[in-house]
Amino acid sequence: MSTPPYGQGHQQYPPYYGAQQYYDEHYYGGGQQQTYDPRVSYAADPEDPDADYYVPHYTVLEPEPEPEPGYVLPEVPVSAWSVDNSRSAWISRGALLLILLVQAGLSYRLDGSAFAQEAKFLLSDGPVSGVLAGTGLAGARTLSLVWALGATALVFGATRLLFNARAGLAAAAMYSVLESTAFTGRYASLHSLSLFLLAAALWLLAKTRQAGPAAVLLAAPFAALAPFAAYSAALYLPALTVLAVLTAYRFRGAGALVRGALFAVATGALCLAGVRLHGMPHGWNAHAMDGPAGLLKDSAEWGGLVLLVAVIGAVGYARRARMGEMPWAEGEAPGPLRRSALGLTMCATALLAPLYQAWLGNGSSLHIHLGFGLLFAVPMAGLGVSRMMGAHFRYPQIGIMIYVAALVVGMAQTRDLYRPPDSASMIGALRPVVDARGSYLTDDPEISAYYLRAQTEPGQWHPAPRGTALAAAVKKGSYDAIVLRAATVPEQLRGAEHYRLLAVLGPSGEDAGQAPYRIWVKR
Repeated sequence: MSTPPYGQGHQQYPPYYGAQQYYDEHYYGGGQQQTYDPRVSYAADPEDPDADYYVPHYTVLEPEPEPEPGYVLPEVPVSAWSVDNSRSAWISRGALLLILLVQAGLSYRLDGSAFAQEAKFLLSDGPVSGVLAGTGLAGARTLSLVWALGATALVFGATRLLFNARAGLAAAAMYSVLESTAFTGRYASLHSLSLFLLAAALWLLAKTRQAGPAAVLLAAPFAALAPFAAYSAALYLPALTVLAVLTAYRFRGAGALVRGALFAVATGALCLAGVRLHGMPHGWNAHAMDGPAGLLKDSAEWGGLVLLVAVIGAVGYARRARMGEMPWAEGEAPGPLRRSALGLTMCATALLAPLYQAWLGNGSSLHIHLGFGLLFAVPMAGLGVSRMMGAHFRYPQIGIMIYVAALVVGMAQTRDLYRPPDSASMIGALRPVVDARGSYLTDDPEISAYYLRAQTEPGQWHPAPRGTALAAAVKKGSYDAIVLRAATVPEQLRGAEHYRLLAVLGPSGEDAGQAPYRIWVKR
């Protein structure tokens, strides 16, 4: 079968007449069929009659620019989501103020006569205690509260810098209701000052984490002064050195090791200079006969809740740097090794005082020294509360429950531990008896010397022995008055030839469980 010529069976177009133009005119030309006129030139381009086809003229349009976004999300913090603007900053400050008011109320509810250690501190002639002695017992206790409140505020600041403001508020709330915090806030000593110095060093380590290694030297003086205010602070200087490395590792790389070395050398040099000027702090290595199991049990009761929440926070932080409220968030986050090391260091620091004093067998002031370690653990506890509440406060009842439990436990423990001797009646009975020439034997020589310092000198008061030493003193009639705290009359003073019983003064009110004071004067 032969193929017909191309022109046969196909639509023929006039010469120089475009196909599209033909169809447009033939089929869409206003309903009128167009005819071919050989006298008309049907060029493809009227401007170029020699062109074989029509090339349309066009203009390339540039795309319109993208509109500016109305809002830009800020950089996401390391561990959780928060908007760090002026409004949130003022909200955080207001919440912190409420926390500090609660802490002040917990401390001010404690009252009573001076403890023996408070009286001894106020009678000493140290550079700080001499100044505080002029303010009296009430003034010294008020200044201790100011230092304790400052330490809580610094805990919030350090935790906010390391993690975020929400974790910082939770950490400050947990620390403010600890029994050690409330106790030291109403205790005339330098323990609150030492805690403030440690908290200031921790805050400066967090504040300078993105600066050069030399900036860490700002924290060294605060860390070096802390052991001279309270010897127990010396246990935590190695922990501060480790934190100097871990808090900067994300930003300085290997330079963080230089930062830690600078901090250790500067702090050690300042401590050595302090020892040469003022001597070694005493009491830090005193052995005793207290049972280690009992000391560890008491430590678990006083700080176990906070440490448990801190461990939960450390585990959650090691698993995930962020909670995932914003899955699209980008940015550098610390690696799992650094997160694990940071959580382990902060939690393990809380165990230093209980383990060390259990090894010494000395439970003296353990309920106070425990707070030094918990100062380092509460940032992780705050992070733990934040993680358990979830993204965007999904479970706020968990945080409320933990805070209320810590508050109730702290209040009950503080009331049991803060029981100064009810010495007001004893001092009133002794005031007409003593003078500047006598010699006196008492179970509380520091208390008697402090309250009767206008009439006597501290050297006139002597601690009362027991057993044969007391019997010898009674037999010789060496003292003008004897004051003992005893539930019953000691055998050595029954029928004593040189002494007569002046008064038996039992405590009243909440101190009714204490042994009464028994006062004997020389015949």
